[in-house]
Amino acid sequence: MKRRLLHILTVATVVFSGTAVVAAPASASDAWGIVCNLRENTWLRTDPHGHVLLTLTAGRGFRWHGQVSAVDDDTWIYGHGAEYPSVDGWVPARNTTC
Repeated sequence: MKRRLLHILTVATVVFSGTAVVAAPASASDAWGIVCNLRENTWLRTDPHGHVLLTLTAGRGFRWHGQVSAVDDDTWIYGHGAEYPSVDGWVPARNTTC
């Protein structure tokens, strides 16, 4: 009986701890830029068509720092996503509302 009660309490603790997580409010970085939204999940890259740094989520903000690059008929913009304000990189402009 004690073992069953312990098992039930352990499961309840795991379930409730997952539901008790509070979402942190969004915060903008202090870096200059124009705030845009991402139209779709997109990769933040080191350079236009460069290595992938991380994935940014659709619907979240993207702070464009004003730099633009046109490579192979694609326009790329430089900045950072709301999820990772300390990591700057390049995203295709077509994936944003800028």
